[in-house]
Amino acid sequence: MSIYSKTGDDGYTSLLNGERVPKDDLRIETLGNLDELTSYLGFAKAQIDDDSIKKEIENIQIKVKVILSEIADGKSDKWHISENDVFDIERLIDDYQNMVKIKNGFVIPGKNQISALLDVVRTITRKTERSLIEVDKKYSVNINSKVYINRLSDYLFVLARYMEIKTEIEEKVKDAIRKHYGKNKGEIKLNLDIAKNLMAKVEKKAESINLPVAIAIVDMHGNLIAAHFMDGTLLESMNLAINKAYTSVALKMPTHELSKLAQPGQPLYGINTTDSRIVVFGGGCPIKYQGEIVGGIGVSGGTVEQDVELSIYGADVFEEVIS
Repeated sequence: MSIYSKTGDDGYTSLLNGERVPKDDLRIETLGNLDELTSYLGFAKAQIDDDSIKKEIENIQIKVKVILSEIADGKSDKWHISENDVFDIERLIDDYQNMVKIKNGFVIPGKNQISALLDVVRTITRKTERSLIEVDKKYSVNINSKVYINRLSDYLFVLARYMEIKTEIEEKVKDAIRKHYGKNKGEIKLNLDIAKNLMAKVEKKAESINLPVAIAIVDMHGNLIAAHFMDGTLLESMNLAINKAYTSVALKMPTHELSKLAQPGQPLYGINTTDSRIVVFGGGCPIKYQGEIVGGIGVSGGTVEQDVELSIYGADVFEEVIS
């Protein structure tokens, strides 16, 4: 089935109830505003890392779609926003207002990217509300729908202010981490406490798949910081884990990538004969901070695929561990 129907080529389109109306009909304009609103809400949602806020916005998108359906069908008894929906968004507004101090006077948007985007969505909400009121003059709109859109602009305003503060706090935390572990790029130093926490993360991941493994952490020079093996791990796995971690730092690449380059006919064929500590199978990964290698992790005890998965996981959660 083609996405284009050609039924709107004459400047008319159909409402949900089957009525044919000109495309400049006020209801069509309002439907367009509601569509734009939910699309921009989705854009904002995609930029936010907080899962609870993502869920809030997704629920709001669903409510906006209900209002859109009401306008398109002309039946507020079939598609309607309830008083509970209004209470829910008012509760969210109150919650955010309790977390931030709203200053009197005009707010100049643009303190950070996400708050600026939320302010853009807020202005689209206001535009949508104005067109919704115009529609209501001729075609009755559910009172809760009008109230909900009004409250939505308030929600977006307080959420934008909250995101300004949240981002500011996160930046201060990152600055504190940089000062504690090193001011410049690549200057964060792996220590025993960090290594223990990182190994604990990987061990928990290994436990989730019922796999006993050995885990090793080395510093940026390949020196061993910590090593640990879970109950049931083969003894040889410890040496392999240490050497995988060392190899990933020495050659500045994951060992599963090295294995491809070490095959006959490839540029690093025979590399494992130059140093007894070099291994050419997966399970070792460099640990990076802001693009710079600060150490390496080695995992051994499972299949090659399992060792690779766990070592990549360990490298990926490093920044989470240090924060």
